[in-house]
Amino acid sequence: MTTRELAQTDKRVLWHPFTQQQGWVQEEPLIVERAQGCTLYDTDGRAYLDGTASLWCNVHGHAHPAIDAAVREQLERVAHTTMLGLSHPPAIELAQRLVDIAPPGLSRVFYSDNGSTAAEVALKMAFQYWRQRGEHGRNGFICLRDAYHGDTIGSVSVGGIDLFHSNFGPLLFETWQAEPGDAEHMAALLREHAGELAAVIVEPLVQGAAGMLTHPDGYLRAVRELCDEHGVLLICDEVATGFGR
Repeated sequence: MTTRELAQTDKRVLWHPFTQQQGWVQEEPLIVERAQGCTLYDTDGRAYLDGTASLWCNVHGHAHPAIDAAVREQLERVAHTTMLGLSHPPAIELAQRLVDIAPPGLSRVFYSDNGSTAAEVALKMAFQYWRQRGEHGRNGFICLRDAYHGDTIGSVSVGGIDLFHSNFGPLLFETWQAEPGDAEHMAALLREHAGELAAVIVEPLVQGAAGMLTHPDGYLRAVRELCDEHGVLLICDEVATGFGR
């Protein structure tokens, strides 16, 4: 297809996430055909800097020779196998390497395929933790105002940005929102609701979707200590900041 044909077909058959469709169909879409390093190339050969690393998914750049070689080698062995009651060498080997560099106490790896479902899994783990301890009343969560944790029902519920949150209100569970960077407000919420809480969920260091809002020095440590004091689990959503990103 030509660029014009691709654009016409795109506008007819695709529904783009987090995109105003009425605006999209009135514009000429940027259609990426290939990439190298941190550069994207459209179907007309124009080059663009990939300033978001494909939304944080491609931090080592496009067409990285070591990554491409590993993908090709794996495809020659097996494209996919379930982790439900089975395992495979790359999953085991990567898990060991992750555990080796993780802080003490983080000794197991649960794989998820994207940031939203990773947050969803963490919420469910926290919920199940208290259920299995017989504390069935601990179902609540504290999140931060202007937080963003993904676009699944659970991750939207613990989000704090109305743009992504308000339209889905009837589907979502209620949370308590703490003021970003305000350890005293977090302490007050924990004192009032600790017995009802499964976990506190935060984005360490910086709230990305909030406009790169950086936490003040000592805030995350204070939250950790407050959670320990009140016996509440802490979930750190490091989709944007994990592994030195």
